[in-house]
Amino acid sequence: MASTQFAAVYGQIGRLFRSGTSVGLTEGQLLDRFVSRRDDDAFEAIVARHGPMVLGVCRALLRDPNDVDDAFQAVFLVLIKKAGGLQQRDLLGNWLYGVAHRVARRTRADTAKRRERDLRSRVADRFESYDPDL
Repeated sequence: MASTQFAAVYGQIGRLFRSGTSVGLTEGQLLDRFVSRRDDDAFEAIVARHGPMVLGVCRALLRDPNDVDDAFQAVFLVLIKKAGGLQQRDLLGNWLYGVAHRVARRTRADTAKRRERDLRSRVADRFESYDPDL
């Protein structure tokens, strides 16, 4: 048990010396680290720093907690995909806010369309099963 804990701590110390810490880095520096090295710690720091704001935007626009979770994840998947092309890296928070707002609005619209389609389907099913002779 102690050797397992030692190995874990040793691994973390080694990673700290290789990569450094993400504490105190600007948004641009974190994004550069993520883009250039695919640094998981930098990505985690970005999520820790901006996740509450993204979650707040998603919660403000969406009712269903599952939709909120899906939209939250989608925002950071967009970041993973487009991180290398961001021009103003120190405005990452602003960019994430915009992405969160667009993703949540799109999710809300898709949910409304799905509900309408389901309602129409249920109404159609009732009319098909309606027998006026009964």
